[in-house]
Amino acid sequence: MIYLKDTCVFINRFNSLGIIQLLQKYKNSSNSFGVTDVVINELNPGRAVDATDAEKSKSMLGVVNLLEKSRDIVKYDVETEAKYQENFQKIRRQFYGHLNDLNFVKKALANKEISMESFKNRTYKFKDYGECSCIAVAMTEPEEISIVTDDKGRVFLKPDINLFDKYKASHGINVLGYDEWLSECEFNEYSTSKSS
Repeated sequence: MIYLKDTCVFINRFNSLGIIQLLQKYKNSSNSFGVTDVVINELNPGRAVDATDAEKSKSMLGVVNLLEKSRDIVKYDVETEAKYQENFQKIRRQFYGHLNDLNFVKKALANKEISMESFKNRTYKFKDYGECSCIAVAMTEPEEISIVTDDKGRVFLKPDINLFDKYKASHGINVLGYDEWLSECEFNEYSTSKSS
């Protein structure tokens, strides 16, 4: 099984040394550690990572890039590989088109569902990008690829829509929380690796 990690797992659950130690465990199993190019891009401070986590994300990005070059992780190129890119764009159009709908945004601002500061933030249009990229990959091979995330799958500003539930029903994707993944892979000693 390839376990595809979402951005939130890298930022909230891993540290650089922890990833290296986990990959040693992976070498002794039939499982693989997966990541998308979108998630790697999100590790850059400013896009999806708060300034307070900038140093941690830079360190994490360095480790992930090194591991990618050494082929210790499976990387999926969602931004350039046609089948993933097409899936990703469909997900974004269908479930995130409202972020570019001026009438929807005005209503959300008026109802205080979003602040003007959040709307003007450069991360606004990238909401849930990593999550969507993981789904775009997992839906192509749901028996071989599972998503590991602490996100709940709710669409930004449309919390009644759950992407994970939608794609479980339509494509059979499998989504695990961080602790579920540790248990499934028998990596329980890493359950406290949240520090930077």
